Amino acid sequence: MYIIIYKNKKKSIISIALAIVISFGIILQGCTSELVFDDDILNSPELEEYIIAGVDYYRTLTVFEKELKKTDFSKLDVSKDTDGRIVMRLPLSSNALNFENKLKTLNEKKEKFLEKYPHFISFKEEKGKYFKHSIQKSVFIKGEFLKMGIDISRPMLKSGTEIWYGEDWYFLMQYMSSWVNNSNYVEMGFIAFSDGSYLTWTDGNNQTTTYWKIYTENGYHYHRDYPHLRIVWCAHTHRNSNTPSNDDNNFKNKYPNMQHNIYYNGCFYDY
Repeated sequence: MYIIIYKNKKKSIISIALAIVISFGIILQGCTSELVFDDDILNSPELEEYIIAGVDYYRTLTVFEKELKKTDFSKLDVSKDTDGRIVMRLPLSSNALNFENKLKTLNEKKEKFLEKYPHFISFKEEKGKYFKHSIQKSVFIKGEFLKMGIDISRPMLKSGTEIWYGEDWYFLMQYMSSWVNNSNYVEMGFIAFSDGSYLTWTDGNNQTTTYWKIYTENGYHYHRDYPHLRIVWCAHTHRNSNTPSNDDNNFKNKYPNMQHNIYYNGCFYDY
């Protein structure tokens, strides 16, 4: 692959890729609330194919972005094309470069879906709810996800730790939403690390339905079990509201240089 750099219009490919990833991710991260679904849309194969193509494209972009981060741009060969534009050739894998084909497929599936249901484009936060509900109920989607190596049927354990990455964000949100409604519920802890990964954990010995605990060291900026990863922000789940308790406020005062959030009803709330 090569990058064309125009004079005075240099762009960060990483920033562009992240912007696209984030924009698609926002669609998938709809907050949950009551909604009367249009069954024709919800049960349509066009919606299923649109979702599958979107997640496939999103995952490919993530591979692209990760490989770009590892690229030493100072060592790349730079030349000019016949129009005098500066060209840098990137040593990326075929998996990373395949995002163009994935994007083409996504656009085709989106166009086909909107051609049949044009009013869907006027939906706002409802889009995320349709995507989420379709993924939860569709055997076809789950089967296609498994082919991509995505298993959204993770067991919900009383105690356990999970590591997640950027491409897992939607399934992480589904996991947390499912846990809040689990009969073994205790408050789940959540940490966002500086490398873009996330950690969730439940501990029946140190967490209850109204209390959670974080394990840190090195000036509390690093998790005890992952000392090489700096903590960017943290969160924990609430079942009944996004209002912080006295313990929550005391915890925030104890760790003032860390962003604190409450996960409630499908969303993160800063406090």
